[in-house]
Amino acid sequence: MKLIFSFSLLVVLLSVSSCELKIQKPFKFVPEVADIDTYENQTVWEWLQTQKTPAGAAVIDQFKFDYLIQAIEYTGLIDEFNRKGDKRTFLLLNNNAFDDPNKIFQALTGTVAGPVSRADKTRLTNLLKYHIINDFVEQNNPLKVIAADYFFQTLNDGDTGKILLRRDERYTITVNPATVPPLSSSRRGTTVRTHNLRYSNGIAHVLNDYTRNIAF
Repeated sequence: MKLIFSFSLLVVLLSVSSCELKIQKPFKFVPEVADIDTYENQTVWEWLQTQKTPAGAAVIDQFKFDYLIQAIEYTGLIDEFNRKGDKRTFLLLNNNAFDDPNKIFQALTGTVAGPVSRADKTRLTNLLKYHIINDFVEQNNPLKVIAADYFFQTLNDGDTGKILLRRDERYTITVNPATVPPLSSSRRGTTVRTHNLRYSNGIAHVLNDYTRNIAF
C-alpha cells in the first residue's frame, strides 16, 4: 500500500513540475561567418608592412608577419602581393608558421632558427606561390556545402599546384585535409586561424602552419 501511495505521489509531483516548465526558445544557429576586418584601401603587401613585431621587442610576435615579409622580399614576389585590382585569395603565413619545429624554416633550412636567407630561393618561391589561390574564396562562397571538396589552382602550375579547401558546419576552413587526388601522399594539411581579411587586391585567411601538395 505504501509503495502504491509513494508511486502516486511521485506521478502527481512530476505532473505539477512539468506544468511549470517554460517552453524552450527555438535555437538559432549562427555560423561564424564575418568579415574580421576590411582593408580595401590597402593591398595585402601594404597591410603587411603594419604587421611587424615592434622594434625593440624582446621576442618576435608569433602572430605577426616579419618572416613572411622577409620571404616575399627575398624571393622577389612583392608584385604578387601588391598588384591593385587582383581578386585572389592569400593564405598568409604568420611567424609561427616559420619558426616552430617541423615548419617552414626547419623544412627549408634544417633549423628552426632560419634565417630566411638560408632557404633555397626556388623552393621558398614555390612555397609562397602555393599559398596564393587564383580565385576569390570566402568562408561561405564558393564553399557552400559542408565537408565538400573544393579544389582550386594556386600560382603553381598543373596538378602539383592544386589545393583543396573544405569548410565545416561552423564555416571553419581546412586546407588539404585529406589525400584526395590530385593531392599527393606527401600533402600537408592545416586549419585557417583567421578568416576573411579583405584588401584592394583580394581576400586573405591567416595560417599558423604551411600547407603543400608535394614537398617543396
